[in-house]
Amino acid sequence: MNLTRTFLDRSFVLNETILLEKRFFHHELNVLRKKSGDLFIVFDGKGNSAMAEILSTKKHFEICINKLFPPSPRSGIDFDLGQSIIKSDPFNIALQKATELGVKTFSPLLTERVVMNRKSLDSKKRIEKWYQIARGACEQCGENWVPFINEPTNLIEWAKETSSKTKILLYPNAEQKLSDIAFKETVSIAIGPEGDFTAGEVEALKEFDFIPVTMGHRILRAETAAISVISAIRYGAKEF
Repeated sequence: MNLTRTFLDRSFVLNETILLEKRFFHHELNVLRKKSGDLFIVFDGKGNSAMAEILSTKKHFEICINKLFPPSPRSGIDFDLGQSIIKSDPFNIALQKATELGVKTFSPLLTERVVMNRKSLDSKKRIEKWYQIARGACEQCGENWVPFINEPTNLIEWAKETSSKTKILLYPNAEQKLSDIAFKETVSIAIGPEGDFTAGEVEALKEFDFIPVTMGHRILRAETAAISVISAIRYGAKEF
């Protein structure tokens, strides 16, 4: 049975009836045309999911939890993806695809060559939009874990705080290739903006044990780099 999935930020109790505000479920009610008796899956973004049956779509969107699924453990390498802020559309693509590939933490980075309006990056509205994108990606791909999305952070502050066992930065002029690195269970990845990291930023990251690596002679767009590096590492770890 091919059931649609919906994010629902709450715990699930078997046989519990839940009244939801219809205005938050436009897609289910007006796009997918859900009706009484239909089944769908709800998940909380923390590894838990359940089967829900629609009881009513009249005054409220009323559902009943009629089956609990076993919690989904996180599996494979834990990624903290440090993605420099770039234009909205490619940045959103990077977030969406990184979520589909199972990153644990997504860290928007403020770097020297970021060209976006920095003041607007601090707004709660923007961060909530990022979470909506991540939740939508989870709904589509079957992932029950929504990544934690940090507030936009200075590159060096992030480098100080991230504690992964392996830390890399993508840099076209690096001597080492991605395939030269032996990856452990936690990995931090730094990806630069349009124009890449400055030489000073590369040197600063190296002081925090980041290893510059190249992915070949092609210059990849930032969103392509995010997809490629996570996929390559998961493949190398025999997760694919």
